[in-house]
Amino acid sequence: MKTISVSVDDEIHRQARIKAAQMGTSMSAMLRDYLLKILEEGGDFPPQETEPQRRARKLDEVLERFKREGIGVDTGQILTREEIYNRNAAR
Repeated sequence: MKTISVSVDDEIHRQARIKAAQMGTSMSAMLRDYLLKILEEGGDFPPQETEPQRRARKLDEVLERFKREGIGVDTGQILTREEIYNRNAAR
C-alpha cells in the first residue's frame, strides 16, 4: 500500500477532520473512498464489490460447482425430525 501526502490549508484540514468524524471514519479512509469513487465513475477502475455482494458471488460459485459435480440435496428424501433423531431408524 502506498502513502500519499497532500498539502491543504488549515481551514480545509479542520473541516475535513470534522467531516470524517461525522461520517465515523478517518480522513485517510474518507480520501481513499473518494479516490475510488472518482475512478469508478470514470470507468477507469472496476467497481468495488461490497461484502454482501462478495458473499453472494461466492455462494453462487459454490452452488454452481455443486451443480457441475452432481452434488445436491434430493428433497424427496428429506427425513422428518423424528427420523433424524432416531439413530436406529437409519440402519
